[in-house]
Amino acid sequence: MMPKRFLLCLSILFSSIPKCISVCNKLPDGVVNPRNRNDIGKYILEIPGNPQNYTPNQKYNITLKISPRVPPKTFRHFMITLEPDEGNEEHLVGQLDIETYTLARISQDCRDTVVESSLVPKTEIKVYWTAPPKGSGCIAIKATVVESKENWFSEDGQLTKKLCEETLQNENSQPEPLQKCCACDEAKYEMAFEGKWTRNTHPRHFPVDQWSTKFSDIIGASHQFNHAFWNYERMATEGLKELAEAGSTRTLESELKNNSEHIRTIIKARGLQYPYITKSTYAVFRVDNKNHLVSLVSKITPSPDWIVGVANLELCNEDCTWEEYRTLNLYPWDAGTNDGLKYDTSVPTDIHQPIRRITPNNPNDPNSPFYSENGEDMKPIAKLHLTRQRIYPKACEPDVMHGEECATKDWSEWSPCSATCGQSTKYRQRTFVDPDNAEKCHTVQLTESEGCFNRDCSTSDEMMGNNENQEMDSEKENDSDNLVPDSVTCGDEDCKEPQKMCPKNTSEEVRGADGTTPQERRPVGAKETGIRIDIRTTGVEERFSGLQGEPAY
Repeated sequence: MMPKRFLLCLSILFSSIPKCISVCNKLPDGVVNPRNRNDIGKYILEIPGNPQNYTPNQKYNITLKISPRVPPKTFRHFMITLEPDEGNEEHLVGQLDIETYTLARISQDCRDTVVESSLVPKTEIKVYWTAPPKGSGCIAIKATVVESKENWFSEDGQLTKKLCEETLQNENSQPEPLQKCCACDEAKYEMAFEGKWTRNTHPRHFPVDQWSTKFSDIIGASHQFNHAFWNYERMATEGLKELAEAGSTRTLESELKNNSEHIRTIIKARGLQYPYITKSTYAVFRVDNKNHLVSLVSKITPSPDWIVGVANLELCNEDCTWEEYRTLNLYPWDAGTNDGLKYDTSVPTDIHQPIRRITPNNPNDPNSPFYSENGEDMKPIAKLHLTRQRIYPKACEPDVMHGEECATKDWSEWSPCSATCGQSTKYRQRTFVDPDNAEKCHTVQLTESEGCFNRDCSTSDEMMGNNENQEMDSEKENDSDNLVPDSVTCGDEDCKEPQKMCPKNTSEEVRGADGTTPQERRPVGAKETGIRIDIRTTGVEERFSGLQGEPAY
């Protein structure tokens, strides 16, 4: 691909010096047809972690490649270019660098652009992008791929990525929950619950016996909209009452399991007790476009019925992506099942109240350890850190991408392979529920192809038949009673395909965003409390982990 540069020379009024503007022509040389639609994501631009924001001056790896969901294909010509947002008048887009000059080079005709350096068939191209300095706004990374003069793709679908400069979040507020999440992919997060409750941060009426101070085991879930197990200004369930008053998670866990059809992952982590109360405890969980909200809770001990946690925390963004990182300050809440005002007082009541935030003037009573005559801001009692660890690419259903008007019927059965032996292709199709919407729903994929391999063309039918029987016999020997449903995670790999099953009592190390395990993060002298996954009694995932660090006297 040889982009052309045109010079438009404009005579400026009252000036004898012409001003020349460089304009890049992105139309590939020799193409005879309009560009193809990239609506099925045949070619993609990929950045590890799929970030939606960039950190100024940070270096990112960018790969242009063919999607693994389509049959293998090669291309010869390509272009990767950086473009500023409309408000970026100084054209600050950062810098592209090349991994190897064997396949790519910096364009001499278009600024901030990389093109091919040879006609060698390619399956992917890797470049490096150094993000622009602070205040540069949003940047679009765009790609063009040319297979032949008849078939080429440019800048639509996943061939364009727009990244905006990251901004600081308000750690005291959480986003409004989305009724529907449009993200296609699923995501795995690490939760870190960090204690902040000490005699120094909350001195008023702090418990005399500081060795009794602790946060109970944390319990929570990733769940659907309108299915939080607790919520602000709502009445506590029996399970939450038991947790808030006694610190036991047993009944609340049973309530979650009974609501398993609306839950993706049950989250459990060890509590924090003095002298480790200012350390962190960890767990991992999964979210998808149905279960995109997170709620979790822990009891403050000692207290009559006070809890700390979050309800309906949204991790799905309106642009159909998953939040990369979120930190939230956590404050105490009164579960409304006990009328005690102090850490060490209990006043049982049969008249329950809604769950309410404890503030410097609520309750407006000097006996409250959080009371302030001047209404000073309260310091957080804990912090919640959620870090996205991994993205699991998934194909979107039509109703997620386009709504009900673009709904389709089920896929047909796969066609036979196009060849009786060797490498070939198979196809399947589907149709719109309402054919009249076909034009407005033109981006919905109606035909899907997949590579297939029947058998080696040199293999006889008789030999092939024997091999098939051996495979079937080996499948019969598998003990299906030792398997659990495909809704769990085995090690680092997903077991979402029907033919993939996971053994029971699978254990998995939890790794943080830096790739380390809690064992590796643990300070000298810390006690590892263990990790387990147990789904024998429910169809949802359960994650249980914990870490306690060095004492904080």
